[in-house]
Amino acid sequence: MTVISCALEKKRKLPPCRAACPADVNVQGYISLLQQGKFKEAVELIRKSMPFPAICGRICVSPCQDACSRKNSDQPVGIRYLKRLAADIEREQGRIKPDSILKKHGEKIAIVGAGPAGLSAAYELAKLGYPVTVFERMPEPGGMMRYGIPDYRLRKYVVANEIAYIQDLGVEIETGVEFGKDITLDTLRDKGYRAVFIATGAQLSSKLGIPGEDLHGVFHAVEFLRLVAQGKTVDIGEKVAVIGGGNSAIDAARTSLRLGAKEVTILYRRSRNEMPALPHEIEAAEEEGVKFHFLVAPKRIIGEGTRVKEIECLRMELGKPDASGRKRPVPIQGSEHTYTVDTVIPAISQVVETSCLPTVLLDERKETILADSLTLETKILGVFAGGDIATGPASVIEAIGAGKRVATSIDRFLNGQDLHAGREEETESVSWVKDWEKITKKPERYKAPQVDVGRQSVSFEEADRLLSQAKELATVEARRCLGCGPCSECLLNEGLCDADKAIVDETLCTGCNVCAVVCPFGAIKKNERGVAQVDDLSCKGCGICSARCPEKAIIMERFTDDQIRTDISYALKKEFA
Repeated sequence: MTVISCALEKKRKLPPCRAACPADVNVQGYISLLQQGKFKEAVELIRKSMPFPAICGRICVSPCQDACSRKNSDQPVGIRYLKRLAADIEREQGRIKPDSILKKHGEKIAIVGAGPAGLSAAYELAKLGYPVTVFERMPEPGGMMRYGIPDYRLRKYVVANEIAYIQDLGVEIETGVEFGKDITLDTLRDKGYRAVFIATGAQLSSKLGIPGEDLHGVFHAVEFLRLVAQGKTVDIGEKVAVIGGGNSAIDAARTSLRLGAKEVTILYRRSRNEMPALPHEIEAAEEEGVKFHFLVAPKRIIGEGTRVKEIECLRMELGKPDASGRKRPVPIQGSEHTYTVDTVIPAISQVVETSCLPTVLLDERKETILADSLTLETKILGVFAGGDIATGPASVIEAIGAGKRVATSIDRFLNGQDLHAGREEETESVSWVKDWEKITKKPERYKAPQVDVGRQSVSFEEADRLLSQAKELATVEARRCLGCGPCSECLLNEGLCDADKAIVDETLCTGCNVCAVVCPFGAIKKNERGVAQVDDLSCKGCGICSARCPEKAIIMERFTDDQIRTDISYALKKEFA
């Protein structure tokens, strides 16, 4: 019997979804578990890669979903919703505390900043057995996850629950501690910390740099969202103008509606196609009544006394692409016009607060910390930096990936190992699927119903609601996954290659054709009855078809004539070792 071997491949082959994930989450693996209704096991597998399944299930920008091969046939699998559902079910059933981890190492590690990067690094280092302390300036940990994302997208109890899991591993979190004031690199060294990870994020809003920006009624988005998250009273009046086209702009606009504004307008200097905000967030804002004015940029904010009264803008036209790859907005001379407003919320970008940082750590423009892109080490021995403070504003999942990388670096540093060796592993996004026309189309992707549809019903209640029957819907949605990625990690080398051939149970086969599409050898075709039929001469017994079959209609037969039905939990046993 011929056996496939991937052992000699130089590149690490990954399914497209996993290759696109900055945190290297085994998407194909946990989706396979959800196909069987194994929600607890799916969450456990996600936590092998990162500690925030419920948070990312709500707010992740979903590069995995964008890369999903299913889009070549109909629509990508609803990966983010499936992640969220599995995590919510676990929480509702009572989250099980993780097994205690013995402290294998004596070297203390300090992490400055309890956002996604800092907490992810703490999580990984705690799993390795290090004593870790996280220092946070705000009253509660979570960073922008707690103070920058509104409740209708991410409830505070969800954040608290996932951070509690990290604390259950033994991570200590001290809040109300400000770096540069209450602690410094010197004081941390004096207290015996052998390594420090700075992950304070980009906590300030960029300024517009136009006249009138200091008037009462101008709230920059980060500060505005933070005030609301803390339960502070924010008087915004009836008419609000939000400047910008990113997710923070959408958050600020939808939050303004929930605070009672009667008219909320987003002013964006490019066209809708160039908006960096998530498309479903833009659509939700429109449904709630937010107005959009495109190709408009602010020129000055006009006040009456010390209070905002109007905002004067210029119309724009799109020119040649700039460094971001988007067409540069060019002002149209003589196109000045005004909007009457009570509040202006600039939401154009975020910047790092550098006043608390040692100057030696900063880049030439003194805007971010200069750190190695792979190891995240800085110019100071034993000091690392990552997340938004090193890259500028990015996504939560990218911050999680940075936290994972720095944990590896700190572990190597404390053990006297080379920080770079063997880490620039080449990966390749690979799909077994070659002929998408053979896939039976199932375009209706599961979508969580919206609680808030229409201007009159908006509230801070979570906007996306999962139904009680979501378990069944999720299993159906998970079965839309073709398992199109290579099998080197989950099937080959797991014993299934000892099988002789695949056998189709025609009473279970629905003729969906997934098996034929994923078979590397072209050994499966539909017969005259419309069900799968295996060519014994071409079949190599690799087991891919059996593992990928949504109906579990394919059995692998061994030389001993014993028949086994493949089980993804068996195939993934190494993940749980």
